[in-house]
Amino acid sequence: MNKPFNDEPVDVLVKKYLRKNGTELDLRIKYIGDEGVDYLANCPDLIDLEVLNLERNEITDKGIQSLASSTIITNLKELHLERNEVGDAGAVAIAGSSNFSYLNFINFWKNKVGAEGAKAIASSTHLVNLKNLDLAQNNIGDEGARALAESSTLGGLEYLEVFGSGLTEEGKKQLKESNSFPKLQHLVLE
Repeated sequence: MNKPFNDEPVDVLVKKYLRKNGTELDLRIKYIGDEGVDYLANCPDLIDLEVLNLERNEITDKGIQSLASSTIITNLKELHLERNEVGDAGAVAIAGSSNFSYLNFINFWKNKVGAEGAKAIASSTHLVNLKNLDLAQNNIGDEGARALAESSTLGGLEYLEVFGSGLTEEGKKQLKESNSFPKLQHLVLE
């Protein structure tokens, strides 16, 4: 695994970066990969974890599936996945797991989530507490935008970002005119 900024094992990183009485773990740019996420998913020290930053860690759908099936990390409120390799299967795993029922913030910026992932998020009965959803720089296209615009479970969204995700004017229009987000304060399309 390529670790240009980190040569410490993930168990050492957890001890070093776990903060706020075990509720926050910031591992951005540590390149822990899927193996590292699998370790986190089974690490008893993370039982109280609420904020997890995994930005730029070479994580794929496999790592996300480890988190989704974890019996330890079940209370996350904030999940940062920016600049990874998470695709539709990862988004589907998150959308389908009760482990993410408390999430109010998720950032998928610059991943590989497509229309299927957007549809899963839009119809998830577990992600009903989401207030902030960032899908910018993915590839959800108009099909994914339509699913989000027609969502009956994302009514709590206050912030939605989808710029650079393959939307045409039609997809943007659907989101702008959607009645699915009565609390929306920020919609970032460009």
